[in-house]
Amino acid sequence: MKISCFFPMYNEEGNVRKVVSSAVSVLSSRADEFEVIVVDDGSEDRTRRIAEEMAAQDRRIRVVSHDKNRGYGAALRSGLAACRYELIFQCDGDDQYDLNEIDRLLPYLDGHDFVVGYRIKRKDPFYRTLEALWYRFLLRILFGIRLRDANCAFKLFKKGVIDKLELVSNGAIINGEIFIKARKLGYGRIKEVGVAHYPRKIGSQTGAQPRVLWEALVSIVRLWLAAR
Repeated sequence: MKISCFFPMYNEEGNVRKVVSSAVSVLSSRADEFEVIVVDDGSEDRTRRIAEEMAAQDRRIRVVSHDKNRGYGAALRSGLAACRYELIFQCDGDDQYDLNEIDRLLPYLDGHDFVVGYRIKRKDPFYRTLEALWYRFLLRILFGIRLRDANCAFKLFKKGVIDKLELVSNGAIINGEIFIKARKLGYGRIKEVGVAHYPRKIGSQTGAQPRVLWEALVSIVRLWLAAR
């Protein structure tokens, strides 16, 4: 197996070393060849510096950097574009997932275009859960996308599918955009698998800021108009 693994990160200096080291350890025992990519989305702390130090010590680690903070979707697009292997594993860099659970996803690759996790018991503040319910509702009503947890950052992609999608979103709506555009091209076979989710121990979340939520709403309306 050859696999690319990437983590979008913004101000994750307290998590980057642990997350990347865990990815190297997990993939070393499962893949013939692999790469671990940190996408630093214009962090204002030492995230980029720490990642670059790790990359200098291990050629399997790479760093992609944005000169300024561009948004979660932009970080995902940069990560997907940087991946070199046919199998792509995407996870967030906040250390809220057990990377060993990739074993729960791998068996379903045959026969599916995407294998995506859903958080069995989400360990986020209540307002983040409400945000997720709102997002899931809009995807179902506007696009007919029926996923339990479209924003769960624990996913397996096939590069051959991703490369055919013209992704444009800079915000969190990128997750919905992937599935909407993939289905339009005939890649609608999705397998959902339950995974564990753990509380964030270091750092803070930025996804529920009013500006971010407003931009997400505008983006999803634009996607709906484009789809029509």
